[in-house]
Amino acid sequence: MTLSKPAGAVRSRTGFWPNNRATIIGVGILALIILIVPFTASSSMMNIAVFSMIFALPAIGLSLLMGLAGQVSLGQAAFFAIGAYTHAILLQKFEVHGVLAAVGGVVAAMLAALLVGLPMLRLRGHYLALATLGLGFIVMIAVREWEFTGRTTGIYGYGRPEVFGIPIDNNGLFFWFVAPFVLIGLVLALNLTRSRAGRALSAVNDSELAAESLGVNTYALRVKVFTLSAGFAGLGGVFYAYQVQIVSPQVAEFHVSVELLLMVVIGGLGSVWGAIAGAFIVELLSEGLRDLIPAIIPGATGEVQLIGYGLVLILVILLLPGGLYQAALTTWGAARRGIRSRRQASDAAASAAAPDGTDDSGAGDVPTRAFGGIPDVGAGAASSTPTVAGVEQTTDAPTDEVTLPVVSTPVATGEPILEVRGLTKRYGGVVAVDDVSFSVPAGRIMGLIGPNGAGKTTCFNMITGAITPTAGTVTFLGREIQGRKPHVGAERGLTRTFQNLQVFSSTDVVGNVYMGRYRKGRAGILRGMFGLQGREQYTHEQIARDILDSMRLGDVAQLAAGDLPFGRQRMMEVCRALAAEPALLLLDEPMAGLSGREREMLAGLLRRLRDAGLTIVLVEHDVAQVMALADSVAVLDDGVLIAHGGPEAVRNDPAVIVAYLGTDAEEAEAELKELEEQG
Repeated sequence: MTLSKPAGAVRSRTGFWPNNRATIIGVGILALIILIVPFTASSSMMNIAVFSMIFALPAIGLSLLMGLAGQVSLGQAAFFAIGAYTHAILLQKFEVHGVLAAVGGVVAAMLAALLVGLPMLRLRGHYLALATLGLGFIVMIAVREWEFTGRTTGIYGYGRPEVFGIPIDNNGLFFWFVAPFVLIGLVLALNLTRSRAGRALSAVNDSELAAESLGVNTYALRVKVFTLSAGFAGLGGVFYAYQVQIVSPQVAEFHVSVELLLMVVIGGLGSVWGAIAGAFIVELLSEGLRDLIPAIIPGATGEVQLIGYGLVLILVILLLPGGLYQAALTTWGAARRGIRSRRQASDAAASAAAPDGTDDSGAGDVPTRAFGGIPDVGAGAASSTPTVAGVEQTTDAPTDEVTLPVVSTPVATGEPILEVRGLTKRYGGVVAVDDVSFSVPAGRIMGLIGPNGAGKTTCFNMITGAITPTAGTVTFLGREIQGRKPHVGAERGLTRTFQNLQVFSSTDVVGNVYMGRYRKGRAGILRGMFGLQGREQYTHEQIARDILDSMRLGDVAQLAAGDLPFGRQRMMEVCRALAAEPALLLLDEPMAGLSGREREMLAGLLRRLRDAGLTIVLVEHDVAQVMALADSVAVLDDGVLIAHGGPEAVRNDPAVIVAYLGTDAEEAEAELKELEEQG
C-alpha cells in the first residue's frame, strides 16, 4: 500500500543539536554550571564534581541500556575496567599517543561488549542480569591474576594528559577536560532517544512482539545499544585512568556496578538527564557513606559500604520508584494543570461577562487536513462529544466519501500471496493445530473462523512467526518464513493486529502509528545520534497524523495511547498496521470491543481496502460480519480445517453447523434439508 507524502513543504531541522527548545536550554544551563563550578567549589566538592563527570558517562550508557532497551546489566563495571586498563596499558607499556590510547580503550570496551553481547542478549530478564554479573566477576578475576595487567598492583607510571601543551594537573582543569565529552554524550543520547531507533527500542520495551511485527529486529537493535552502552563506559574508564593515575582490580569490583546502577535508578530509568544528576548524588552519597558507615559500625571498611548503597536503593525503589526524573515530571505536570485550571477559570469568567450572542473564539473556522491529498470529509462535525483526559472525542466514523490511498500488490490479483501447507503445532500430547493447509489469493479477504479454542490465533501466530510450528510450511511472496522471527515477514509486507491489544504505552497515539512506518525508514542508531534523520522522521510523523485524521482519531493524536477507550485503541492498532503499507494484513478479532457504529466503519474500511487491492486475512467471532465481508472462509475446529470455500458454501456446510451448534452430522443435514424445502 502506497501512501502519498503530506502536502506542503517539509520543514525540519537536521544536524547534531536537537530541535527541542527545552533540551537546548537545559544543555546551555548545564554548560554554564560547568563553566563556573571550578571557581566556586571547595577542593572536596571539586573532587566529587570530577568523579561525577567521569561516572556520568557509563551512567548515561546504562540508562540507555536499561531505560530505553529494557535490558538489566549488573556488569557495567567490566566495560569501565576494560576501557581503563586498555588505555593505561597503551600509555604505559606501548607509549601510544594519548588520543590513540583513549580511542583504543573505547574500542576495546565496545568490541568486548559485541563479542559477549551476541550470545548473552538472546537471554531475557534475570537471566541476562545474572550473565552480566558473571561477566563482571570474570573481568575482575582476570585483571587480578594476569601478569600483563599488573595483577593486584595494577598499571601505573603514565603521565597526565596535555591539551595544547597545557598539563591537566588539577581538579579544576580536569573537570573542564571531561565536561565537553559529557555534554557531547548527553546530546548524542538525547538525540538517540527521540530517533527512529530510540522509538523502536521504547516500543520493544512495551511490547516486543508488536514491535517485531512492524519490522523491528529486536535482537540486532539490543546488541547495538549494548555495544554503545559499553562505549560510554569505556570512555568513562579512560578518564578514570587519567584522573587516578593508576588502574587496579578495584575498578572492576562489583560495588562499581552497584554505584552505576544506583545512579541510573536514582536519576530515573530512561532519563539521560537523570543519569547525570544520579552520578552527582551517588558520588556525594559515597563520600558521606565513607564517614557514616565506620561511625555506625566501628572498623567497617570496603565492601561493608555496600550496605549503605543497598539501603539507599531500597528506599528509592519504595519511595521514589520513578527516580528524580519522574518526580520532576510529576511536579511539572501538576504546575501546568494548576496554570491551565486558573486560565480556564479566567476565560469562563470573561465569557460570562461578555454580551449574549457574541463568540470571538474562532470556533467556526475549523481547519481540515488532507490524507493523500483528499479532504477529510466531515471534520469538526460533532457537537456533544465524550472526552478523554480533557480532550473531546468525536465518534463520527469515516464515510465512504473518504478515499483511501492506492494499494500496490506485489503479485497479480487472484494469485496466491500466502500459502500454508501442513501447518501443525503440538504442545506435548496436545495438538493445537493439526495439518492445516490453505492459500490466500491476492486482493481478497479471507475469513478464518471457528469456535473458541479452535486454534485460530495459534495458526495466526505461526504464520507471522510469533510461534514456531512443529511441522508444515508458510510461504509468503514465494519465500518460506515459518520459524523465522516476526520481523522477517514484516520486512516483506506482512503486518498484523492482535487479539489482546499490544499498545506502546510509553508513547502517545501518533507515536504508536509512527511505529507502523518503521520498515519504511532507513535511519539507524548513528544517524539518530547525530540528528541526521529529521526530514525522514518529519515525513513519517505527518503520514501517521494523516492516517489518524482520516480515521477520526486526529483529536487524540497527542494523548497517551493507554488513556484511550478500548474501542479507539483497537482503531489505533488498525491505523498502526495500515501505516506499515502492508502487502498482507492479518487482523485478529479487530471488532472485539467496538461499538456498532465502529464495527460498521471498520467493515466499510476493509471493503474499500480490498477493492483497492489489499489482501486481508480476518479472524473474527462475529460470524455474520465475516460472511458479509469475506470472499472466502476457512473454518477450524479443534485445530483441524473442516471447511474452506465461499461464504455461502461454508455457511451451509454440515460440519460447520455441527461445530457451531453442537449437533451431530445427521441432524445438521436434516435441518439443512428442512430449510431448503421451506425456501
